[in-house]
Amino acid sequence: LIIEIDVSNVYQTMNKTYFFMTYICLLMLLLFSCDNNSMPEEVFPDGQIVIVYDNDVHCAVDGYAKLVALRNQQEQIADYVTTVSCGDFANGGVVGASSKGELIVDIMNEVGYDVVTLGNHEFDYGTEQMFNLTDKLNANVVSSNFKNCQTNDHVFPAYHIVNYGNVDVAYLGVTTTSTGTSVMFEDGNGNQLYTLMRNEFYQNAQNVIDEARAEGAEYVIALAHLGDLEQDGGHPNSVGLINNTNGIDAVIDGHEHSIIEERFVLNKDGKSVLLTSSGSYFQYVGMVSINTNGTVESMLVDLTSGTVPTDANTQQFVDNVKEEVNLAGQRVVGHSEVFLTVYDDEGNYVANKQEVNIGNFCADAYRSYTGADIAVINAGGIRAEINIGDVTFNDVLAMHPYSNEIVTATISGQQLADALEFSVSSLPDGVSAFLQVSGMKFEVDASIPSPVVFDVENDIYSHVGNGERRVSNLQIIDPETGDYSPVDLGCTYTLASVNYLLVNWGDSGILRHAEPDDKYWTTDVEAITYYIDRLGGKIDSRYENVEGRIVVKY
Repeated sequence: LIIEIDVSNVYQTMNKTYFFMTYICLLMLLLFSCDNNSMPEEVFPDGQIVIVYDNDVHCAVDGYAKLVALRNQQEQIADYVTTVSCGDFANGGVVGASSKGELIVDIMNEVGYDVVTLGNHEFDYGTEQMFNLTDKLNANVVSSNFKNCQTNDHVFPAYHIVNYGNVDVAYLGVTTTSTGTSVMFEDGNGNQLYTLMRNEFYQNAQNVIDEARAEGAEYVIALAHLGDLEQDGGHPNSVGLINNTNGIDAVIDGHEHSIIEERFVLNKDGKSVLLTSSGSYFQYVGMVSINTNGTVESMLVDLTSGTVPTDANTQQFVDNVKEEVNLAGQRVVGHSEVFLTVYDDEGNYVANKQEVNIGNFCADAYRSYTGADIAVINAGGIRAEINIGDVTFNDVLAMHPYSNEIVTATISGQQLADALEFSVSSLPDGVSAFLQVSGMKFEVDASIPSPVVFDVENDIYSHVGNGERRVSNLQIIDPETGDYSPVDLGCTYTLASVNYLLVNWGDSGILRHAEPDDKYWTTDVEAITYYIDRLGGKIDSRYENVEGRIVVKY
């Protein structure tokens, strides 16, 4: 008996069964080989990785030589060493202000940073200068939430992956969304050019973390300039970054100047994530280690202890830069017979909540230079005091380190009254937006609940409500007679201040309703030196005490 069989059908049936069973097996293998978060299996480094970091240096340039010495020590111990910064390096002192951050970048290039993220103060000299600085910087600049609104692309790479033997580590950059209130990311036609993605902040962070993991990163280290504290206006902070994401192994933080040696915060899946921050002004240098057993740890090294060595070559480079700055800034611009200060008699910092003599002096200088009816300066714009004795150009530069320019604007009496209402809305707490004034005086009753409405989403003050106001008896000076008369709410006045407030809408847009002129008069530093010269080269007893321009009662 001969039976004929269609062999092709048998083979076809067998192949279908084989491939189906193979597919099921692969699927089950995939499911059981991944955790619930679809994260890759952890790989331990084949050698210790040490990340030497700083944050919020603010031009404290003598710390760089100690950072290099510490890094050199680690290179003798650890298998891999990387140097990173979490931002706010370009401004806050004379070396930065005198060169709009360029001399600081020169020093950082001498040090040899590997990865850097941006702080809000990298934008102090304007967006164009920020790009000049980052172009000059040899390090990899990362920022995951700084995007171009026109193209929706990251302006800088969101992360940078470094290979350490058998593992890859992604360094992810994150910049505080409050930077958007410090600079106006718009062109001249009102079009927004850049965004820091406040509304999509956490989702964007998760997307970028997932991208880095998919690219092969076994570890993700966030270089953040967020701060660990609750932010005014509800801006995202580093604790929120950890709470709302998974896949980050450590957050190295800046912005709030917090000193955090080693803190663990739970991510959205309940996993502990390291959070660390080294304070500010190089009081500490931080070190994060990724160990061969996969653990991530951190420590802070106190640079003020006297036990930390100094790298001679780096210090020589820094000294040469400082000498260059000092020679240019040592010229005497006048003499002060009084101590111009931001403190009260008990030594409390009060420039952000009451009238101070240095605020009167600065605002008077702006009004004198421009001939404006009135002038103001925000408390946050005064960064150093003027001591009794000779006043040098460097002294003035330390007081006004942000390279702001003096601008005049038209403002109505009503708009002025509203801006002052916002200025005092936080009392009894101080705020950077508190205005020191010239050419006007007013009274404040801080016991009255503030009627100011704040736009949290856009981090700007919205308007003054219909409730009782704190500011009363607002008066404007007659420059000819020196007499004061009540402000006319329907009248317009010329106002002098800095471009940070009038053009860039800094300090939550306190002066955004004023209409700036096209003219930029001069820098704030030059306005001060001009005023000292106009005073006959002498800051005299008229500024020894405050004058009652701002009278606050509680």
